Amino acid sequence: MFVLGNLVTALATLLNAVINLWSFVIIVSAVLSWLPIDPYHPAASAVRRIADVLCDPIRRLVPMQNLGIDLSPLIALLLLQFTNQFLVHSLADLGGRLG
Repeated sequence: MFVLGNLVTALATLLNAVINLWSFVIIVSAVLSWLPIDPYHPAASAVRRIADVLCDPIRRLVPMQNLGIDLSPLIALLLLQFTNQFLVHSLADLGGRLG
């Protein structure tokens, strides 16, 4: 049974790392949008594409045209942190109980 516990704990650790990395990419994308950087630079476009995987559906669901500012990165960060606090911590606790 401890093998299953270790597997669940490792999954929780991996998911935590992915959420933290994705949060960092979203923050970098938001900062890059404020700077006068070539949007077609390979690094800038890669960061934007990774961040837009989560931000584009939020932009479609929450209309923000009248606000004058794009709040989708903030909403995405809140969703990621909720997922981290709820799902990752629950998985880590389950792994600890199984191991």
